[in-house]
Parts: sequence; C-alpha cells; structure tokens
Amino acid sequence: MARRQNLARACLTSAILCAFGAPALAHPHVFAEARMEVVIGDQGVIDELRHVWRFDELFSSTVLVEFDTSANLKLEAEELAEIGKVVRESLAEFDYYTSIVNNGKDVGVVGPDVIHVDFKDGQLLMFFAVRPDGAMPLDGTLSFGVYDPTMYTAIDFLNDSDLVVEGRIEGCKHTVVRPDPDEVLAENEQSLTEAFFENPESNDFSKFFATRLELKCG
Repeated sequence: MARRQNLARACLTSAILCAFGAPALAHPHVFAEARMEVVIGDQGVIDELRHVWRFDELFSSTVLVEFDTSANLKLEAEELAEIGKVVRESLAEFDYYTSIVNNGKDVGVVGPDVIHVDFKDGQLLMFFAVRPDGAMPLDGTLSFGVYDPTMYTAIDFLNDSDLVVEGRIEGCKHTVVRPDPDEVLAENEQSLTEAFFENPESNDFSKFFATRLELKCG
C-alpha cells in the first residue's frame, strides 16, 4: 500500500508540475474558471485576495485517476489535502499566479497557509487567499489579476462579476479591464519582439493579455 501511495503521489506531482510549472511559451493545456475577491480591511488598506479556481474536466479527471489511491473514483480528504500541498509548493515561485500592481510597481505576494481543494461535479476546485507583501493603502491606481506566466494554464474570469471588491471603498472607482489582444500586440509589437529574441525562455508575455481589476483612488 505504501508503495502504491508513493507512486500515486509521484504521478500527481508530475501532473501538477506540468500544469503549474511548465516551460515558458507553452500554449494552454489546462483551463480554469476563476473568481477573485479583493478584500479591504478596516484600516483602508488591501487585506487579502481570495481566489477560487474551477479546473476543466480533463485535467480534473487526470488528477482524480492518478491520485485515487483507494481506486474508488473519489478523492478522500487526505488526498485532497495532498493536492493542495503540492500545488502550494509548486506555485510559490510564480506568486500563486497573482499579479498585484501599486501605481505601476509590482508588489510581492505572501502565499497562503493552505490551499483548500474539493472535487465536485467532475471538476477540481481550489480555494485560497494571498496577501500583498507590505502595506497597500487605497491611493492612486491599484491593479489585481491572475495569470500563468508560462502560458500553460489559462485562468479566465468568465464574467465581470467574478472580480469583486469586498469592504469600504469610498473615494475609489473599480473597473474590470479586459485587454484587446489586437491592441496589445499593436501597442507593444516592438518591445515584445525584442524581448522574445533577447531571452525567449524568461519573458512574461501573458501579463499583457490578462484580465484585471483596477481601483482608482484619490
């Protein structure tokens, strides 16, 4: 049994790493529908970002089959916890696919203590929260988004209502920005081309196309 559990974990790790740590410039192989809540604390600063991701059925079934150590076509609590642990470790170097920008400057991300995982209606779900690395008051233009810099996993907000602000935002206006790909390419053609040829394996192109929530305050 122990040997089988170790083998299952290796298979899961392989599947997770493919989804959450693939080489850059890959086209999407894994798809997820997302919801993000930007939570504002009582002191008028960004408290945390709460994420919910629902993965496509193909990827979900792969994880189910490869990690179902009891072969009962279910993911038990311990198995779900193990998935969350592997994902938490795998996404640390990518800031959990979370983009936080404070007046044009990237902000670091404090990772979650745990990633909660569930499996419902044939799809894998993940729930977790991250925080800005440092105080982030409601001042100027703040931006929040989710994207995979390797472009292996496509994380999409199907509706504007999937990006939510929780808390008091007096003096701020929030909008959902969905960049037009043609406009992005036209506006950044020269820089994108130069960046690709200078270092094609380490350039982050997907941020140009990612849906984001913007707060304009003050």
